[in-house]
Amino acid sequence: MPSFYARINFSCSFAQSMIEKHVSPFSVFMDNLPRGTVAECVSERYTFGIIKIDSPTADECCRTVDDIWARSFPENIPDHSVLITPADGTDPSELMCVIYKVYYGFEPYQALVTELTAAIPLMKERGALSALRNRNYLFAIDNGCGFTRLLSSFGDYLHRMGVYESTESKRTKYAEYRIGKETGNGCVSVDDVIGDLKVDPNETETSVIGIDITYFLEGNKFDELRAVARRLYSLQDQYIFAFRIPFLEKKAMDEIADVISDVMFVKTVQIPPLHDAALFDFACDELRRMGYSCNSTLYETFCTKLRAEKLDGRFYGFKTAEKVVYEMIFQKTARDHEAESNGRTVDREFIDVSDIYLSGNRQKAVRSGYDELAELIGMEKISAKVREIAAQVKLSIVNEKLDRPCIHMRFVGAPGTGKTTVARIIGQIFREEGILRKGAFLEYSARALCAEYVGQTAVRTASICRDAYGSVLFLDEAYALYDGTRQSNDYGKEALTTLISEMENHRDDMLVIMAGYTDDMQTLMDGNAGLRSRMPFMIEFPNYTRRQLYEIFMLMVRKHFEYEPGLDAEAERFFNSLSQEYMDSREFANARFVRNLYERTWSKCATRVTLDGQAELKLTKQDFIAASGEKEFCEKLQTEKHIGF
Repeated sequence: MPSFYARINFSCSFAQSMIEKHVSPFSVFMDNLPRGTVAECVSERYTFGIIKIDSPTADECCRTVDDIWARSFPENIPDHSVLITPADGTDPSELMCVIYKVYYGFEPYQALVTELTAAIPLMKERGALSALRNRNYLFAIDNGCGFTRLLSSFGDYLHRMGVYESTESKRTKYAEYRIGKETGNGCVSVDDVIGDLKVDPNETETSVIGIDITYFLEGNKFDELRAVARRLYSLQDQYIFAFRIPFLEKKAMDEIADVISDVMFVKTVQIPPLHDAALFDFACDELRRMGYSCNSTLYETFCTKLRAEKLDGRFYGFKTAEKVVYEMIFQKTARDHEAESNGRTVDREFIDVSDIYLSGNRQKAVRSGYDELAELIGMEKISAKVREIAAQVKLSIVNEKLDRPCIHMRFVGAPGTGKTTVARIIGQIFREEGILRKGAFLEYSARALCAEYVGQTAVRTASICRDAYGSVLFLDEAYALYDGTRQSNDYGKEALTTLISEMENHRDDMLVIMAGYTDDMQTLMDGNAGLRSRMPFMIEFPNYTRRQLYEIFMLMVRKHFEYEPGLDAEAERFFNSLSQEYMDSREFANARFVRNLYERTWSKCATRVTLDGQAELKLTKQDFIAASGEKEFCEKLQTEKHIGF
C-alpha cells in the first residue's frame, strides 16, 4: 500500500493553550490512532507533527488524519490543517519530508511546495515547465521571519525537482538583493541588480532571485515598481523572482501584487508574523541541537523575555529567539559552574526558567497585589477604586444573570504620578482574582502601534494585542494616536480602529489601559465614540504634594542605604521650597523627578566614596545638596522668566 507524509499544523492559539497545560497535542493525536492503522511518528513538536501513514490515496490519508483529530480534540476541530505528500522513497519525497520537518510558521510555504510537488511531474509530461519557470512570487514576510532561509530552500527544491535541465544542474543557489533609495548599507540600485543578472545562463549557479521591494511602499512608488518589473521581464526564463514586502493587510498586499502582475506572472504567499508558540518550538529545537533539553515549563518565562525584546519596536523573529537561546546557555553554564564549585550536583543538560535572564526583579512577588498597592504613597483613593472594579467583575463572573463589564481603563494625570506602577500592579491583582489568565504587563508608547507603510499598522497593532491576551496592555501617551484633526495620511486612526476591534473581541481576556494628560485624553475620547464606550473606567492620578514627594524620596533612601543625620531635614527643606508654578507645569515629572534626584544623590555618594578609598556607601547631607544643585533639579534655572523687548 502507498505511504504518505502527513504534516498536521496546529493553530498557534491551540498550540499555546496546550503548551500552557504542559500537554503535547501530537502525543494525544498518536494515542488515538485506530487499531490496525500503519503509521510512524516522524517528527513531534508543539506546533506541528509529522506522521508517515499507509493509505490507498492522498485524499483517504487526509480523511484518516481528520478523523483521528476529531477523535482526539472534538472541541477543537477547526484548529488544525493537513498537508499530504507521497512518501515513496524517492529523492523528492525525502526532500518534502525535510521541508515539512524544519520550518516553523512557514505553513504557506509548505503548502506552496506541496502544490508544486503534485504539479511538476504533470508539467514535465506535457513539456510545460516553461510556465513554472515564468511564475514569480510575492512573499509578504517580516524581517527576521526566515526569508533568506526560504530562498535557499526554494532554490534547492526547484533543482532537486528537476525544474532546470541537466545542463543547468548546478543551479542550486540563490541571490538576495534589497533595493533602496541610496546604495550602501545593504541596499543596491535597480541597475546593480540587472547588471548582476545579465550573464550567460550556462554560467550562473543561481536559480532564485530574492528582491526586497519594501522601498517602493513608501510614498506608493508604484510606477517605479512597474518599471522594475518590465526590466526584469526578459530575465524570467533564466531566473525565478521572489519579491519580498513586509506582512501587510490583504488589501494593501493585493495592490502591490496587482502592480507586478501588470507585467509578470506572480503568485502571492503570505507568511504571518511569528507566534510565540512557533518561536518557542524553534528555541527548543536549537537547544536540542546543541545538546540541551527543556520542557513546556519554560514557555511563560521565554515569552516574557520575547515581550521585553519587542518593547523597543525592533524585533527580529528567529534571530531574536536564537539570541535568547545563546543567553540561556551562557546563563546556565555560569550557574552550573557556581553550583559545582560549591559542591552541589547539577543537571548539565536541562534548561529551566532560572536560565533565562530577565532584567529587574526575576523573583515572583511574595506579597499580594493589594499589598503592593497599599505600599504606594498617596494611592488610597485609587486603591479603593481598583478594589471596587475587581469586586464588580468577580461578581459578574459568578453570577450568570449579570453581564461581565468591559474592564478597559483610562488613566489620566501628569507624568510620574504612578500610572505605570499601578497598571503593573493591577495586572497582578486581576490575575490573583481570576479576572486575567496571566496578568503580565506590556508597556508601549501608543505611536509604537503605527508602522511605516499603508496596510502594516493594522498588522502590527493586532500582533501587539495578541501578545497581550490574558494580560495588561499599557499604552502611554495614548493621545498621540489622534490629535483632533482628520489627517488621512496618519496611521494613528488605522491603529485605533484595529485596537478597538481587539478590545471588543477580547474584552474578557485583555485589559487595555490608556494613559496621558487629562485634556489630551479627553480629546482622544471625543474623537472616537467607540473608544469611549469601551473604556468605562477612568482613574485620575493627581499630582503629588510636597510632603508626599519627600516621603517617596526618603522611602527610596531607607530601602537601600544608610544615611547620616541631616540628610532627611535637607531633603524636606528642598521639597518644601518647590514653587506651585513649577509643580503645576507640564515639565514637572512628580515621582520621576524624585527618582532621578535619588539616583543622582547616591551617584554623588558613590563618586565620593570611590575617590576617598572608602568601602561603605552612606548618604550624607552634602551628597544631597550636590545633587539637588544640578541644573535639572534647580527650579530657578528651569522656570526663570526673561524680560526683554
